[in-house]
Amino acid sequence: MVKIYFESDDKGYVDGWGSTRSKDDEVELEIDMGHDFFESDSHAWKYVEGNLIFDEERNKELLEENDKKKPSKEEVRSIAILELAERIAALEGGE
Repeated sequence: MVKIYFESDDKGYVDGWGSTRSKDDEVELEIDMGHDFFESDSHAWKYVEGNLIFDEERNKELLEENDKKKPSKEEVRSIAILELAERIAALEGGE
């Protein structure tokens, strides 16, 4: 078992957690080290009556949000080419 400390938003969803207390108003909860909480996005968990409940729908929403924030393959390639060009220029003495 391990103690975790977390805050929750106005709907009860975990909004940041840690293994040490950083604020007096954080919830302290003891859970098993193998708990699914550690294997997923903590923001998909809701604190209800002393228990952490996984919200599958919220997890899907969070995954979709993260996908939207990811750059496209073309953007990644463009960034890599620019970084490589900068490194080559630096090696050649020009910047």
